[in-house]
Amino acid sequence: MFLEWLRLHAFRNIAEAHLQFSPGFNLITGENGQGKSNLLEAIALLATGRSFRKATPQAMRCHGQPLYQLSGQTQANGLQHRLDFTGESHRQTARLNGKAMAMASAMGQALAAVVSTPDSPGLIQGGPGERRDYLDWVVFSEDRRHAATARDYHGALKARNRLLKTGCRDENQLAAWEDRLAVSGAVITWRRRRMVGKIVAMLPLYLEALALDPVRFKLRLSCQMDRHKGVVETTELAEQYRHMLATSRTSDLRSGVTSIGPHRDDMPFQIDGRLLARYGSRGQRKRFVLALKLTEATLLKESIGETPLLLLDDPVAELDREGIERLINLLAQQKQQVFITACHAGEIPRLEEPATTFSVAEGVFQTLTEQNTL
Repeated sequence: MFLEWLRLHAFRNIAEAHLQFSPGFNLITGENGQGKSNLLEAIALLATGRSFRKATPQAMRCHGQPLYQLSGQTQANGLQHRLDFTGESHRQTARLNGKAMAMASAMGQALAAVVSTPDSPGLIQGGPGERRDYLDWVVFSEDRRHAATARDYHGALKARNRLLKTGCRDENQLAAWEDRLAVSGAVITWRRRRMVGKIVAMLPLYLEALALDPVRFKLRLSCQMDRHKGVVETTELAEQYRHMLATSRTSDLRSGVTSIGPHRDDMPFQIDGRLLARYGSRGQRKRFVLALKLTEATLLKESIGETPLLLLDDPVAELDREGIERLINLLAQQKQQVFITACHAGEIPRLEEPATTFSVAEGVFQTLTEQNTL
């Protein structure tokens, strides 16, 4: 799978651009604030249907312009595909091969990508919600039904919380919403457990490749269902959730919020059995998250049957020279399309295969000749 070319119109600070890409390594160079990350954001938007900066369509269009447009041609599963995205006001529309589609439905059909940015280590030091969102995104990448299940769950959660805040003691009303919470919550828990198991099995490969001892670095799913680890079927999990929600009604009425369910889950990262956020060095945290992202890419490949793009925004900010060399050597072996941003080409080690290099200044791109030195 790779992106052959991309046209951008009125996207961020890029007024117009038409870029042809290498199926291997692509390096985007330029000073900070010139448009390197904006290009990666556009590619990620085509691949995932969302901005990794969590930006609105209004924020992504050039100042003073009514809309932005992105068009790209991809190769996947031996076929060419055309993707077109338009962002105007507070909405975005997308077309795949000329037909309207949901924003994220192109993933796996035409284009898929995994993104690593200087903000990615925030997964470690951020709150549980950030890690839950990340885990749910990885689950969604494999099982598209997960988004609908999550919407059902959070809709029921809001409804029960409204009843709690008003002091409602109608057991029939509470039980009705608890049943919906239990059913959808059980499915979410089952899927999260399954995905964490896959991550745990594959992560050591990339930890070792980035010079981290897999014995020392771990992650797990911290869930209120941990006390019922022997319960593996969703019907059994749902029954346990119903019981726990009913038992917690009195205390939940006092607090006004639902205290039981997957909205309280976490996926803590550990070093030597302690929190990586507190006891790991900055370099260890950065390499751990990068190993996690590479694991995500491999799991996505297994799911869709194609190797996704890897978008690395300023990896020099995350890794030392030795770490960068390890990363580049690892990626060279995996034969995938990679986009890397850096202020200067010399910050990235030499490659054994040609790479296409772009420079950007004030949103204007220049394509340099293919070269072996990135």
